[in-house]
Amino acid sequence: MVQVVLLTGPGSYVHLLQAILAQQKRLHTVFEYYPSWALVQPLTGRKYGLWGYKSFIKALWAVGRRLPYYRRYNPHRYWEYQLYDFVCRLHLPKGVPILWAWSQTSLYTMKEARKRGMKVLLELPASHPTVWEETVQKAYAAFASARTGYAFYLPAHRRRIEEELEVADRIHVLSSFVQLQLLRQGIPAEKVRLLPLGVDARHFSPPAEPPPSRPFRFLYVGRLEPLKGVHLLLEAFHRLRWPKESAELWLAGPIVEEMEPVLRRYADHFVYKGTWERAYLPELYRQAHAFVFPTLLDSFGLVLLEAMACGLPVIATSHSAAPDLVTEGKDGYVVPPFSVEALMEAMEKLYRMPLEERLAMGYAARQKVESAWTLTHYAERIAAYLAEYEL
Repeated sequence: MVQVVLLTGPGSYVHLLQAILAQQKRLHTVFEYYPSWALVQPLTGRKYGLWGYKSFIKALWAVGRRLPYYRRYNPHRYWEYQLYDFVCRLHLPKGVPILWAWSQTSLYTMKEARKRGMKVLLELPASHPTVWEETVQKAYAAFASARTGYAFYLPAHRRRIEEELEVADRIHVLSSFVQLQLLRQGIPAEKVRLLPLGVDARHFSPPAEPPPSRPFRFLYVGRLEPLKGVHLLLEAFHRLRWPKESAELWLAGPIVEEMEPVLRRYADHFVYKGTWERAYLPELYRQAHAFVFPTLLDSFGLVLLEAMACGLPVIATSHSAAPDLVTEGKDGYVVPPFSVEALMEAMEKLYRMPLEERLAMGYAARQKVESAWTLTHYAERIAAYLAEYEL
């Protein structure tokens, strides 16, 4: 059975991929990115870390946030990825045929792997950097006065991602939305592989009884930042002008700095539910009636699967995996990004929908997950893919 070195990076699903490769006895070595650097070899039980690494990274971030010229571009994130990658390259094990690399954190290690004759497979959990840059610029047009810009890449950061795409033998994408981006940017179709995610449908499951029909709760889960379109969702809910006893908008997730003035402006129009560990998220989904994902750019949106598995109809933009997941009008609605009016229209439909029809949509969403989008399905896709590299 072919063995893999997994170099991880930022992403909400990295733990799922790591666990599946380990369960399939394919994971020779994993380099853990967060919260501190570590080399782990599941088959032997070996684990090796670097003393002082985490403290040094914290110092990098502290310095980066105090550089006025670079503040909007988050240089500390770029420096951290470079350091992590450099250390991984030094510890790349010999004799393993495949490096499963991670976009943004892997360039040096990928080049070393190519020198050794390893196959380099690149996980791309985001959009193509050109599309990212264009969308971020558009998203932040409404935040021109913000001192920070969570989503901005340094020019060197963007070049690093572009070079990783060139070096890779294969590039894994999570949705047809990103697949089409890469093809439009001139990357050969045979180099791009679609490997969509799955969700733990046993953990994320519907409630025993649906919540009371009023107040009708719309839920958003994720970072509260401009690129997720949260400001547009707030404006949509504000314009709908439903009485507080009839409808609520719940927001859950960490808040980035540039969103704070927006949240203050709409303070009377939402309920902030804080930040939740993924293990407890089903409790939150089960209290809602519908899930809204107004993202302006997302490679997939694992929260969509989580919400659907919990029996919620979803509203999501086409700049995500929603076109792959949602059957329009049956288990949710796909709307264009950047459109407050489209969000309002879809939210109004669900709010006005008879209870039996809405429950049927939630049931259809759950059935959709069970048919092709569970962790078992994800594991099967990975196993079939890696079987192509068996000797």
